Order: sequence, then structure tokens, then C-alpha cells
Amino acid sequence: MIGAFYQPRLVVCDLATLDSLPLRELSAGLAEVIKYGPIADTNFMDWLESSMEALLARERSALAHAVRRSCEIKAWVVSQDEKETGLRAILNFGHTFGHAIEAGMGYGVWLHGEGVAAGMVMAAELSCRLGLVDAAFVERLTALIARAGLPTKGPVLDVTDNAGRYLELMRIDKKSEGGEIRFVLIDGPGKAVVRAAPDALVREVIDACCV
Repeated sequence: MIGAFYQPRLVVCDLATLDSLPLRELSAGLAEVIKYGPIADTNFMDWLESSMEALLARERSALAHAVRRSCEIKAWVVSQDEKETGLRAILNFGHTFGHAIEAGMGYGVWLHGEGVAAGMVMAAELSCRLGLVDAAFVERLTALIARAGLPTKGPVLDVTDNAGRYLELMRIDKKSEGGEIRFVLIDGPGKAVVRAAPDALVREVIDACCV
């Protein structure tokens, strides 16, 4: 369990500011909280499943725990990879597909968290098709994302070659290396790995996960 006992030096967060957010913005923010479960802490994922309604209702104790645990995990990851040479990349779970959605739709049409949410489902499905995680876990993550009020299907970016458009946009993303797309994948519940995947398989995932 990543960062189970790690204590950040100091993080100040005024939870009252969350009261000013429209529900859509709150849900979008929760995408960045949800990502920590599948990549680092299945106990946190369990807690999110039991606490989603409380989070959406902005209950202070629930928000405080979500923020605290997210900070603990992120701080631990960053402290292990201060120069961004490897491990920190796992914090981009869902972002490779998500950034393509944002760019393809036009920035602001989908909120960042909405793109990441659909991107997490795509990344989980790709993980499943690579044999890294089972279908039940993908279904579990998808259900949690939906309960947060977030999209679980990506948009169609090009009616003639949707998968091709996604691949094009992902290849120019800052996280690609020499044109090779690097995905953050679930390497078993609570673990993540960064690796490439065959274009043909990525195309299958995009076709299955877009509406």
C-alpha cells in the first residue's frame, strides 16, 4: 500500500472552498481522488465506494479524509521520484486518454476530470486486455466512476477514424517517447506500471469505450 505511513510535512487545505464549486466541478475533482485507489491503495478504493454519497454531499469528515489520503499518496510518490525519472508517472493514470479527449473536443468542452475519468476506464480496459487485471476489477472501477457522476465512455473525436484520431493526439502528448505512447496501466489492484501497448489493441479499447 503506497504511502501507508507517509506524512507530508505540511499541506493546508480549506475545505470550505469546495462549497463554492458547482456539482460538475466537484465531480471532476473527484476523478483525481479516485485514481489513487486502483494505482496505489485498494483500501482507499474500498473507502471511496462506501463514502461516495458523503463526498458528493460535501460532508466535511469525508472530504477531509479524501484530501488527506490523496496528499499522502502523492507526497510519497513524489518524494520517491523528485526528478520525474519513473515512478511519478503513475500519477498520470487515465491522463493519456484523457488529454486526447480534452485536445480533441477543444479545451473546456469536457472538464479535465471528466476526460481523466473516461481515460481511467480506457486504461483499465487496456490493462485487462493485456492480462494485467481481471474484468471484475474494471467493472468495479467503472461503477465507482459512474457513482461520482463522471463519464465512463469517451467521446467520438472523428467519425471516420475515431481510434486513429485518439492515437494521433496521444502521440503528441508530452508523455509519449519518440512517438511511442506510454500508458499507466493497472498491474493488479493497487499497483501500476508504465508501458507501451500495440496500436491494434489500443484501437480495440477505444472502439469499445467510446460513444
